[in-house]
Amino acid sequence: NEDGTFKNADELRQIYEVEQHLAPDQNVVAYCRIGERSSHTWFVLTYLLGYPNVRNYDGSWTEWGNLVGAPIERP
Repeated sequence: NEDGTFKNADELRQIYEVEQHLAPDQNVVAYCRIGERSSHTWFVLTYLLGYPNVRNYDGSWTEWGNLVGAPIERP
């Protein structure tokens, strides 16, 4: 929101479940470039929406992109 607070649970469910097709029973790994922005996703899914199986890959693309031979899939 413009005041720096999180959106309400209904708005967040619209974003993650309707638009991004996530479900609470899925295993979710949040990532970004360095793991900072993805920590917000981890917090929202875990604490605001109650998803039980969410992890944050804190190395994110900075780490993964420097691994020789690491697989990359396009969704």
